[in-house]
Amino acid sequence: MNASIITLTPTPLNFDWGTDGLVLWIEELASTDSLSDQMAEVMDRIAFAIELQTGWDHRTDGDTLHPLYGYKLLLRDASGRWNAVRTDETGHFDQLIPLEEMDYEVAYEKVMWLD
Repeated sequence: MNASIITLTPTPLNFDWGTDGLVLWIEELASTDSLSDQMAEVMDRIAFAIELQTGWDHRTDGDTLHPLYGYKLLLRDASGRWNAVRTDETGHFDQLIPLEEMDYEVAYEKVMWLD
């Protein structure tokens, strides 16, 4: 009997991120527009980086707020358009809301009004 193993790996994550006041922005650096399909992983990596910067530890500080709590999130996809990233009450990815906006300042204002 012959057995073969097929391993499917998602496109490598290629993004940049930062904060601007109350907004955490994420910019896709690849031209494949695959980051939106992997937002849960992207947000986990960003949350871990914030944990490292702040000293928050999800293993021992479980009763405190999630590292992404309080931020409004924006994703700039490969086409250059901004999308709002909606999270659930635990700070994990829920959905993308297309803002149909190329200008960061306008996207910033739009995301501030989303609940």
